[in-house]
Amino acid sequence: MSLTFVDRVAIVTGSGSGLGRAYALELARRGAKVVISDLDGSAAERVTQEVQAAGGTAIAHTGSVTDNADVERMVRGAVSEWGQLDVVVNNAGVGPQLNVFEKQPDSEWARVLPVHIAGPVNVLRNAWPHLEKSDSPRIVNVSSSAMLGMDGGTTYATAKAGVLGLTRNLAYECRGTKFRVNAVMPFGLSGFAGSEDYWARFDENFGLASGTGIARFRAEAVAAGVVLLCHSTVPCSGEVFAIGGGRMVRIIIAATRGADADSPEGFLEQWESIFNAGDTELLADADAVKRVLLPRGADS
Repeated sequence: MSLTFVDRVAIVTGSGSGLGRAYALELARRGAKVVISDLDGSAAERVTQEVQAAGGTAIAHTGSVTDNADVERMVRGAVSEWGQLDVVVNNAGVGPQLNVFEKQPDSEWARVLPVHIAGPVNVLRNAWPHLEKSDSPRIVNVSSSAMLGMDGGTTYATAKAGVLGLTRNLAYECRGTKFRVNAVMPFGLSGFAGSEDYWARFDENFGLASGTGIARFRAEAVAAGVVLLCHSTVPCSGEVFAIGGGRMVRIIIAATRGADADSPEGFLEQWESIFNAGDTELLADADAVKRVLLPRGADS
C-alpha cells in the first residue's frame, strides 16, 4: 500500500534546510499541501520553489516559532490558502553553543529553550482549533537523543527532554480522540551534524570505514519514518522513535522490578533488584508509575 497525503495540509517548521526540508519534500511528493516555514525567508522560498518545480503544492512562510504573531500568521496562511490543517511537524530548532554546564551563560539558556519549548507550544496552540476539524490530526514533535546525554549541550538536552514531556502529555490528554501525537529522535545530516569533520569523527568513533556515516545517515532516510507518523493510518500516540540510516526503533520508558524497604539501608541492600533492568515493565503514563510502586500483585 502506498501512503498518500492527497487532500492533506501540513505545516513543517524549520523546513528551509536539513531534516525539515527532507520532511517537507517527502510530504509534498506524496500529495500534501505544505507550508514551508523557516526563520530564513530565502531558504523557505527556495524549498517552496523546489516543491513546485517537482509538481507539488507549497507556500513559504518566514518567521520565528518563538513569536506568537508570526505563528498565528503562519497558521492563518495555511487555512486561508487551503481551508484546513491536518499535520504539524514541530521541527524548528537551534543547535547549542557547546560549553560545560557551570560556564553556560544565561544568554545561551535564553536562546535555546524558547525555540524548542515555547516554539512547539506556540505552534500547537494556534493550530489546535483547526486540527480538531481534521478527521485524523497528526502531530510530530522533534526531540533528540541528546536528552540522554551530550557533552557541553545541557541547554539543548534539557529542551529536547521537555519536548518529550510535551508530547506524552498531549497524547495522554487526547487519549480516546482522533489525535495522534508522537515524537522522534532523528539522526542525519543536519545542523551541527552536517559537517564533514563531524562525520569523519563519527566513522572513527564507531569503527566504520571512511564515508560510511555520511552516506548512510542522509536526511531522506529520516524523512521516511517521520512522514509515516504524519499519516492517518498510524495508530500509536505518545510514543518516541529514533530514526536514521534506514532504521526506526521505538524508545521506551520502563520500570525495573524494584524492591520494598523502609530505610535507605534497606534499599541499598536490595540495590541489584532496584537497578537491574532484566525484568522491566513499560510505563505508558503517570498512573503506570504509581502502579509499579504498589506491592507486587496489588490491585491498581
